[in-house]
Amino acid sequence: MKSTLLKTIVASSLLSVLAACSSDDSSSSNSGYVQLYNGSYNSPYTRLFVDDTERSGADFGDVSTRHNYSSGEYDLSFEYVDANDSYITIDEETIKIKNDQTQLLVMNGDFAEPTFTELSVPTSSDEDEFNVGFFNIVGEDNLYDVYVATDDGLFDTAELLMTSQYLVEPELATLEEGYYTIYITASGSTDVIFESPTVYFNDEATYMAMIRPSYATEEDGITLDVVTASSSVTQLNHQDAQGQLRFINTIDDYTQTQFKVTRGTTATNTEVVSNDSYSEYMSMSPNSYSVAMLDEAGDTIVDNFLMTLEREQSAVGLFYNDKDYGPRMMTIEENLTPSSYSHAVTVVNLIDSYAGQEIDEVDVYFTLNGETVEDTSNVVEGLDQYDQQEQVVDNEVYTTYVVFEDNGQQIVLLQQSDMDFTEEGNYILVIEHDETTDSGYKMTLERTVTEQS
Repeated sequence: MKSTLLKTIVASSLLSVLAACSSDDSSSSNSGYVQLYNGSYNSPYTRLFVDDTERSGADFGDVSTRHNYSSGEYDLSFEYVDANDSYITIDEETIKIKNDQTQLLVMNGDFAEPTFTELSVPTSSDEDEFNVGFFNIVGEDNLYDVYVATDDGLFDTAELLMTSQYLVEPELATLEEGYYTIYITASGSTDVIFESPTVYFNDEATYMAMIRPSYATEEDGITLDVVTASSSVTQLNHQDAQGQLRFINTIDDYTQTQFKVTRGTTATNTEVVSNDSYSEYMSMSPNSYSVAMLDEAGDTIVDNFLMTLEREQSAVGLFYNDKDYGPRMMTIEENLTPSSYSHAVTVVNLIDSYAGQEIDEVDVYFTLNGETVEDTSNVVEGLDQYDQQEQVVDNEVYTTYVVFEDNGQQIVLLQQSDMDFTEEGNYILVIEHDETTDSGYKMTLERTVTEQS
């Protein structure tokens, strides 16, 4: 479960607070915990079974719930559900639950043959102190030095904490409770490749930070996923990382457009692109920007739309025509993770009428061969006009239906067969009006994936 515990304390810099251990961790017991961290970059949601009982699971970059068991041996299995709703076993392990420890199972690598590593993590630390370890799942050829800085948070004053080798369980460091900035370099180098925001580590807690590829906007970038005792992950992004923007115009009245992004006195224009085509990415600093759409000659069509970009965020500004208010812009956050077994599809609904009547919402069904709209579990229900919603689909080819209900009657606005979701990555699906088609509507599918290897 992704944590939302990072808090902005002051406007000029990001100070974040990591969750403290729950109070039941502070005393000795005859029990411990088991938990799964999913670091497999192309994996689907992976489920943890303990002694044949399904407990919880995790997507990439996330952890399952911690589950408490009496000390002793237990059989684990790791499974996912395929397109036929069958449970597929990935691996099986036997673990020993230990008193006041969390057995953290880390899955990483290609999901076709993932690696599982068991880490024993104390559930607590001493008063006024915390434990922290850094576990490297980037790759065999990657060796990292981890530094921490206090006070001014500068690398020049940082101290080397440990060297993190690939899949080698770290020895935990014990530090005083307080604010820290984490720096990472290639081992033996003083060139910083990762700088965290300033974060607060609570006492009597143990943190395990996963060093993993970011699979975002930075080439060969890394991210820290800090696993806490609250069954959550706090994701720390590189403070010098850029974001990226691109744009698409779906308004047929403007066949050739370009886009201008402005902050202060600095303006950057895209190239001219045809409508329903995506512009090239623009690498930009994390900030808020004013966005304009221009015609081919550079004259303004609409101006002053606000777009905010975060570190390592990839975003699309989609221009569309609101029947009541004219041109508008919608921001879509792109998922660049190289997913292979399932894919996140962001469905955007720009349909607002049918046969002269207004349509407030539609349902979108993804069906396999021989599967009806009633049978499928892959459905976006009640998607409002000019809105977006995400649905995860399996690595399959679907027939997709866009349906609305008129006085109890289901009307198929649009259907498209052989919609292929079998390429690595995730997708944006835009449904909109199109007077050139027999149905009067169309779907446009775009794949989103990082270029990071």
